[in-house]
Amino acid sequence: MIEFMDNLLYYLKNIPSFYIVITVILILLILYRKIRISKWRKILRSSIEYHKFHLSSLVKDSTVSEKSRELSQALFWSVTKQLPLDLQSGKGGKALWRSFLGDKTSLNTCGTVFYQCARNFRNTDNIIIKLNDTLMSTIYRIYLLESYASTITILYMDFMLLINKIIKPQGGPGRLYIELMKG
Repeated sequence: MIEFMDNLLYYLKNIPSFYIVITVILILLILYRKIRISKWRKILRSSIEYHKFHLSSLVKDSTVSEKSRELSQALFWSVTKQLPLDLQSGKGGKALWRSFLGDKTSLNTCGTVFYQCARNFRNTDNIIIKLNDTLMSTIYRIYLLESYASTITILYMDFMLLINKIIKPQGGPGRLYIELMKG
């Protein structure tokens, strides 16, 4: 198989149009990224504002259980304080790697809240679980959008947005991004 790939690449290199096709594809990908990155930044910024609003409402709501209020405060802190620090300390790819290594990042805070919700499922309001789910998706997307893999990320996010427009989910991150795309 490796020999076949080597022969194929050798054959393609000898075709002058191969370099033209690769150059055109790269130029189209760069243009596509330039066009779509601002749109996705706007959508993800709106998603962060959506989460800030709902989390601050939960923090102030006296009918919410104490555990849910504590978890919503942690999520609110991760969005307002920790996420800007994550992005400020380097590209989003760096923050994603720091998350995987176990450093204190907004993504790891969301993971901690997820485990707290699983541990105290009966005492946790369902809205916290849903907000945490969509917030984790948003943070992942922000990290990847601000990394060196942003072109692939934009292609993936646009593809998933198209799939979600066809499927029309009733909830979750797909539904949130469809609604934010509209408004």
